[in-house]
Amino acid sequence: MTTTIATPLSTLAIEDPATEWNDRIRDAGGHLLQSWEWGEFKSRQGWTAERIMVEAPGVRASAQILFRARGPVSVGYIPRGPVIDGDAGAIWPAFLAELDALARVRRALTVIIEPDGPIGLAGTFHGAGLVAGPTHVQPGRTVKIPLLDDDALLKQMHQKTRYSVRLAMRRGVCIQQVAPDAGAVERFHALLAETSERNEFGIHTSEYYADFLDVFGARAVVLEAWSEGHLAASLIAGAFGDEAIYMYGASSTEHRANGAAFLLQYEAMRWARERGCSRYDLWGIPEVTPDSIMGEGGKVASTKGDDWRGLYRFKTGFGGKILDYPATMERRYHPWLAWAARKTKRLQV
Repeated sequence: MTTTIATPLSTLAIEDPATEWNDRIRDAGGHLLQSWEWGEFKSRQGWTAERIMVEAPGVRASAQILFRARGPVSVGYIPRGPVIDGDAGAIWPAFLAELDALARVRRALTVIIEPDGPIGLAGTFHGAGLVAGPTHVQPGRTVKIPLLDDDALLKQMHQKTRYSVRLAMRRGVCIQQVAPDAGAVERFHALLAETSERNEFGIHTSEYYADFLDVFGARAVVLEAWSEGHLAASLIAGAFGDEAIYMYGASSTEHRANGAAFLLQYEAMRWARERGCSRYDLWGIPEVTPDSIMGEGGKVASTKGDDWRGLYRFKTGFGGKILDYPATMERRYHPWLAWAARKTKRLQV
């Protein structure tokens, strides 16, 4: 018999649904974006988080679905999910039935599915009741670093990256784990604004980052790199299960020399390892490997706008494994309306 659990997991009379959800997602190897905290965080950003769990003997499928409403309709989005533990083919029809029922309640035009890895379904998208989705919402490619001991962490790095980490150590760059209070957020956001202007990308308000830290609590960390008395770089990372993720980062234009950003990432990896994580996700590199990372004057290209060559060199320099995510998929309920809404940018994830 199939059991369906929907927010607030009331069918099982669970006293602590957040812990129950996280335990089940974690045990199945689920991603931080499927954690209860991520749903609560996005709820503060205008989304509605719903959760479904479908079980049958030997298999379970779970998904946290985020819905964003625009007038009388909405769009649904499953980030880095669903999480399936067991034979996907055996549970998929029941899972789709629960997803469809929830989508009807939310008047969803479509639900975009962005898996964390192969779901395990055989056959075509059409055979699974899906169609090909839009471009990736989250990074389509990333670098994941195995969290080894200190010597092994350094050894797996590119020679120039390892040199930069040790340079920062020699020159007295200080890495501090700071309390995630208003002051830390203000410093981080000021540095992020400077970074966004230099590298030409958009950022959120300071409240966005404060909300992330507030919701994730002890699962998140703020690290700052100080060089010669100046804040040189800062990052926010989060942890879930055996993986930590570099979520947000910033660096000073004037004071980012002396290898500060390199040492900052190294210390973030050590923080993650001490929490019991076995991997550190550097959260996004270009989906196509650059032909060259060199810019004018024989130097490594800077990161600017859509040119991520500098970012690619920085992140891949730490070693690890490059991971390509599967393409997105959609469960469409009103194909023409969904297409029109996306075309006019009235409904976006």
